[in-house]
Amino acid sequence: MKTHLLAYIITALALFSGYESSVAAGNGKQSQAKIAANYSKRIMTGGMFLPGRDSASNAVRRAIIDTSKNNRIIGIRESSGGIYQLELDIADNQQNLSIGIFNLLGKKVIDVHQGGEFAGRSKMFDVNVQGIPNGIYMCIVQGDNFRLAEKFYVSR
Repeated sequence: MKTHLLAYIITALALFSGYESSVAAGNGKQSQAKIAANYSKRIMTGGMFLPGRDSASNAVRRAIIDTSKNNRIIGIRESSGGIYQLELDIADNQQNLSIGIFNLLGKKVIDVHQGGEFAGRSKMFDVNVQGIPNGIYMCIVQGDNFRLAEKFYVSR
């Protein structure tokens, strides 16, 4: 009973994630692990989760993934006196750009920027970390068609 349930779950995951299911063909545990790893990788990397295998959904998936590659966080560095600088590359003009600092519990502790931003090389944003304790934080940058995350340390 448990093996049938496991095979059903793996088959369903494979079907929804767009990968062929070799579980139905009975190819064993190695293929089950491969399907589960691909599904996990998609979820962890923020990949698009579009059911179906038609070319339209694949084109949308590729377009979203391609635009996120052009945007990147170059770095977060301490400049002076509790002020860190976030250096960011934005590929396209963004109408809704949101930059926030989150603790590891997922609570927003600092709101760095809200609003539009024009495309260009090396945009610099000041992050005032004087009001938060030392520790590990995540900088989340979310635009119209992308989302970036970078871990950094506050140490004084």
